Amino acid sequence: MQVKKHADELETRVAERTDELARANIRLKELDHLKSMFIASMSHELRTPLNSIMGFTGIILQGIVGKISDEQRKQLSMVKKSASHLLSLINDIIDISKIEAGKVEIYVHKFELLSVVKEVINSFTVLAKEKNLKMDLKMSKKIMVESDERRIKQIITNFVSNAIKFTEKGSVNVCVLQNSGSAIEISVADTGIGIRKKDMNKLFKAFSRIYIDGVIKEGTGLGLYLSRKISDLLGCEIKAESEFGKGSVFTLTLPSRCT
Repeated sequence: MQVKKHADELETRVAERTDELARANIRLKELDHLKSMFIASMSHELRTPLNSIMGFTGIILQGIVGKISDEQRKQLSMVKKSASHLLSLINDIIDISKIEAGKVEIYVHKFELLSVVKEVINSFTVLAKEKNLKMDLKMSKKIMVESDERRIKQIITNFVSNAIKFTEKGSVNVCVLQNSGSAIEISVADTGIGIRKKDMNKLFKAFSRIYIDGVIKEGTGLGLYLSRKISDLLGCEIKAESEFGKGSVFTLTLPSRCT
């Protein structure tokens, strides 16, 4: 009789705890949904004025509204650069909220890969020159790809951006190869500071940034996290190789079905 009583009490407690857990999970889902809605709404409200700041700053820098001094040009360039950085951060946050909500838009179509890669490289030409870095592209032929062009470009952009950011001298090389199985490998190699083995597992975690000799580079720690998530959605693969003090290689592999 006593055993049955204890069994009934235990069953009641388990049922109560199960119910509490279920209600807590529902509440967490509701809060997560509200968070995603808030991020999407606030990001939109912030993006609109930022685009205006960048647009009007660009007009002034072009001299359309009148001549400006060298110092004014320098200060306005800093404003535009900061606004661009903030806009990039907002776009990353929007992408994360969409990924977490399972609402990322993927638009698959056929496109020519060489033009996309060249566009990315050209967008970093000025920055590379400022750091006296050589940029090189190795791509033997034009390759037609069936995937999401904007997302593929986003991943390559993140690779090249990181390569330039963490390279103080030498070069950043982009190589595109199509192997015998028709899979395509897009690699970005640099001669930068490299990554310690103990830090490799941090690379693709959100908001994870790596300290080098007590110094942390500017950035959000979102680029590689987003690249991995987007790569997974596209059915692609990302791998990273690095030797501390010598450089890193990041590779995006598109499966043969994309060609």
